Amino acid sequence: VVVCLIAVLALVWTMPEIPKTVKTGEICLPSEIGPLKCGSTVDLLHGYLEREIATKYDEVKRQDQKKQENHLKKVSARLMNIYDKTFWEMKPAAKLTGKEQPDLRKTDSNADMVPIREWRNGRELYDTKGFIRYGIRYRNGRLVVPVDGTYFIYSNLDFFESCNPSSGLPDVKDINKPIKHGIFKFNILEGEEKELVSNVQPHTISTNRYYNSYNSYVSSLAELKAGDELSVKVSNITY
Repeated sequence: VVVCLIAVLALVWTMPEIPKTVKTGEICLPSEIGPLKCGSTVDLLHGYLEREIATKYDEVKRQDQKKQENHLKKVSARLMNIYDKTFWEMKPAAKLTGKEQPDLRKTDSNADMVPIREWRNGRELYDTKGFIRYGIRYRNGRLVVPVDGTYFIYSNLDFFESCNPSSGLPDVKDINKPIKHGIFKFNILEGEEKELVSNVQPHTISTNRYYNSYNSYVSSLAELKAGDELSVKVSNITY
């Protein structure tokens, strides 16, 4: 009992004194800048409750976030045990192989580069090493990205052009126009196409005087967004 009385007396002595000039309709409450602040009951109560609720909300939010992190760790560990790491390797991926191309469109006749519009897809991939999995979609010769992320993109093409047998020079309209090959992306929300990676090669004189063969490989890491459409373009589709 003596200890309790001493504790009560100590609290009373250490509490700040309430001003004697407090009027009717006013109240004194702890403030953010000092021990006590007196003023309008409504205003002070509003401010005091707002601060207290914000503090409690932050505390509850931190606790909830910690619970979510712990839950994710437990679920991740359980899934890893069940699927033996394959769960985390289910990433969007695709690999397509080419096929005979349709006739060139009139709008592409004077274009610097034209897209490859046809690839083996769907059932046609059964007899190839190609695949489309985990959300990637094929649409009008393009691959559509399902989720945001960093993707490794690549394309490998072989080109063949006929040459003049008498000289070995490429049989083309403009030998100064190089051979181009690149990967492009388009997003309907942005409304414009962007080149991601490309390769440029000059024409060469044929050693066999009948045809030239070229190989072009391009690759890059690209930051892509959901809905981005990837296409491959070349300077001359007849190659």
